Amino acid sequence: MHYVLREDSFNTIQQPKRGRFSFIPGILFFVMIGWGVAAIAHNKAAFSEPGRAARSAHASIAGIPLRPIPEAALSPEAAQGVMREKGLFDARRNPAGRGVSHQYEAHKNGTVVYDHVSDLTWQQAGSLKEMNYRDAKDYISALNKERFAGYHDWRLPTLEEAISLVEPARKVGDLHINPVFDPCQKRIWTSDFRKAGMAWAVWFDTAFCDYAYTDNNIKHSVRTVRTGR
Repeated sequence: MHYVLREDSFNTIQQPKRGRFSFIPGILFFVMIGWGVAAIAHNKAAFSEPGRAARSAHASIAGIPLRPIPEAALSPEAAQGVMREKGLFDARRNPAGRGVSHQYEAHKNGTVVYDHVSDLTWQQAGSLKEMNYRDAKDYISALNKERFAGYHDWRLPTLEEAISLVEPARKVGDLHINPVFDPCQKRIWTSDFRKAGMAWAVWFDTAFCDYAYTDNNIKHSVRTVRTGR
């Protein structure tokens, strides 16, 4: 008997036929991988969100421009006009003013206070005693020489800057000022002058501003300020 060998009679590995929906497991695998990546990203964002919110909390605050350059002849009428324009509270010149909605932040171990609204950094306290205008300038020179809180650009505030600290209501005892500040400085000098020999000052006990002679007889406290953080 003769056997005739056929090419397809040898043992070969037969590949199974693929069904119509055999690609579905692969798709599901990649879908699950995608879900996992999305979940990880979401959780990472959720954990980082508090920090991001804290960093951007002050970034959205609408600022208020306050003049930093002193004036040599600021009239009461001009001062009142600025207060009304910017809503700054003064019990006599603008009692309808709502004041500034500050966003204060104390730093440098509480020695300075930064206002995110006005972009000003203030001394938390100020001079320990009242002094005449000439001594006030010497006091500031000493602060800058010793680099108080790490800065050397401290200055007297303008009337706009100083009056912006006045609150419509009493916040610390009989003072119209935020409790973040030391209450010892009841009245402070400004860098603005009504005329030669007569400078503006802000009174936190009576919640208004007035001008005073800069001779040795008139004494007020000093709370310095600088622009920026």
